[in-house]
Amino acid sequence: MPTAVDLVTDLPADFEVFGQAVATSMADLLGGTTGQVLSKATSADMYFTWITNDVGDITAVTAGTGISGGGTSGAITVTNSMATAIDAKGDLIGGTGADTFSRLAVGANGTVLTADSAEATGLKWATAGGGGKVLQVVFASTSTQTIVASTTYTDSTLTATITPTLATSKVLVIYNQQLVAQRAAAAAGAMAQLLRGSTSIQDLATTSDLSTGSATTYYNNTVGATYLDAPATTSATTYKTQVKTTTTANSGQAIAQASNAVSTITLLEIGA
Repeated sequence: MPTAVDLVTDLPADFEVFGQAVATSMADLLGGTTGQVLSKATSADMYFTWITNDVGDITAVTAGTGISGGGTSGAITVTNSMATAIDAKGDLIGGTGADTFSRLAVGANGTVLTADSAEATGLKWATAGGGGKVLQVVFASTSTQTIVASTTYTDSTLTATITPTLATSKVLVIYNQQLVAQRAAAAAGAMAQLLRGSTSIQDLATTSDLSTGSATTYYNNTVGATYLDAPATTSATTYKTQVKTTTTANSGQAIAQASNAVSTITLLEIGA
């Protein structure tokens, strides 16, 4: 330890020695250019080197498709835009065009994902179907006696409504219309037709004209028929029968469900 006298008498020389030691030990801190940073060169003490700032560093973050956020400085937040578009269990993300997408909400239980170019994402949920498969069945019956004393078709009260699950489905109609032709004298006749809504789709006049062909005044029969329809809709669709008498002369009339007999109709949706 130098004494006070030594510090006074040897101070200039001591400073020189100290400065040389500092210069030697801190030599690695010398140099460098603007923008460079110090980096540890080895594990030894006081060994550093100057490096360019972007070596091994991220200088900017740019958000691409499906990503939002980014930046060139400070704390940067990056968000997955597709993930934030989902807000419920079962949601799907579908493309709507080049570099664009949209959320498709989960479908109802039992539905399947189906391609549909009319939809924004090109996809939709639909009831599972298959060619020739029965997708649903609707049955109805009536025993309401309906007397028609007119040669104009009139509702028989036999009706059923079905809502197709697919616009490509067909509807098989099976019906049995109880029908009576009655007249006070000469031959009596009655006819039936099948309608979808207000449109006649099967006229049974030529095949099921209930005419006695003689002076018998009463004829009772059940008109049974089937029809395969293609309604091309997913809206509620009603099928019904109408009846009429062939003549009103001599009190001619048609009676549907005479004496409260039962008429039936069955609608089957058939997958295309």
